[in-house]
Amino acid sequence: MNAAHAHNLDADALASLTTRRYLTGMVFQGVWWAGYILFPFVLAKSLNASGALVTLAVTMDTAGMMLALYWGHLMARSGRRRWLLRGGLGGRLILLLTPLATTPVAYVALLGVVHFFGSIVYPAVNGILQANLPADRRGRVFGKGALIQNLSTAVTSLVVGALLDRDPTLYRLIFPVMGCAGFVYLLILSRLPRPAGDETVDPPPGFTEIFRLSRPRADLRLAGVINALVTPFRDAVQTYREDRAYLWYEVNFMLYGMAFMMLNPVVPLYFTERLDLGYDEITNARVLIASVGVAVLGPLMGRMMDRFHPVRLCILAFAVLAGYPVALALAESMPALAPVTMAYLAFGVYALGMSGVNVAWHVGSITFAPSGQGGYYQGIHVTMVGVRGVIGPLAGYAVLRMLGFREVFATAGIFFLLASVSSVLLWRWMAQHKAREV
Repeated sequence: MNAAHAHNLDADALASLTTRRYLTGMVFQGVWWAGYILFPFVLAKSLNASGALVTLAVTMDTAGMMLALYWGHLMARSGRRRWLLRGGLGGRLILLLTPLATTPVAYVALLGVVHFFGSIVYPAVNGILQANLPADRRGRVFGKGALIQNLSTAVTSLVVGALLDRDPTLYRLIFPVMGCAGFVYLLILSRLPRPAGDETVDPPPGFTEIFRLSRPRADLRLAGVINALVTPFRDAVQTYREDRAYLWYEVNFMLYGMAFMMLNPVVPLYFTERLDLGYDEITNARVLIASVGVAVLGPLMGRMMDRFHPVRLCILAFAVLAGYPVALALAESMPALAPVTMAYLAFGVYALGMSGVNVAWHVGSITFAPSGQGGYYQGIHVTMVGVRGVIGPLAGYAVLRMLGFREVFATAGIFFLLASVSSVLLWRWMAQHKAREV
């Protein structure tokens, strides 16, 4: 059933159909994600790239999130589903060119295209889920999706880790397959039905028209280009002024995100330079343990968010994550335990904390958004990832080179704790504000 027939469905039938297709798509998203999170490890281990180049690749990933506001505006004009397909062609099927990326620079250039289109997915998915699912089901559906995605990621990672340990150059054949799987996920999302009254543009049956832009030619003049660049950020600032609770929520994610981003370029270097882990051990820690943990706990965290509010979920999740860099720091200084054992423990803690953050990050912003603006709010949310994504990896790499690995881990732990404490204060403020309104 395509979007044109969605108007014949009642709300329950639409939600059920959306849930089934979304959960099916998460199988393919899991295959894609198994490769996505290994990008910097392949760069460091298979291509022997420098620490600076690994940091650049990680920074491009997160900096690309700043484009989410622009993707959101483009989707508002010519449809979420049409732009999902464009993003899939540019950001996922582009991995069919991986066999040509045989040098670190060529590989990073290819990843630059992937990351350019990466942030298009988040506001599109949130807009579709807000339109198609009732508020009391979104967390549960997302939690089930996280379960399916991460189990798919875990199974895929076992195969990928074994293959790369046998031949590190096999990434040239593995990543194109994963890119195709990732595109299938976006194709399924693009064909999800629309509720009655939703006038967003659907993609045509073929692919030719998805490249046609609807912006008038006059808008391509200098004034129109400048306005297009400025307007999304001006609108975001206005949203923050009007919604103080959402602004504070974003501040807390900035604190958490600084810690997370600081660790992104450091952990691959730590695993390869200091712990000397193999691909099987890396995939077991970074993909298998983390993915299974997030998968198993995803539905529980989704129900907790529906029942208790994303801010309260963040209080717990951010506090737990403070133990992640602590365990990493101990991996070199625990003579009774092998370094790989502490690496596994660290990512066990990571999985526990990130299972909550994963739900709050992806669908928590909908809780604050007025009806019909879930995708827009998520666009702002994802853009802030880009802001901290430029600063965090560079800060982490700078602290590493000036001070060392342990100092990076200590700094990250402090930021995680600050995010948890600030979330406590936000929840108290929201409760007091609500009491005054009553």
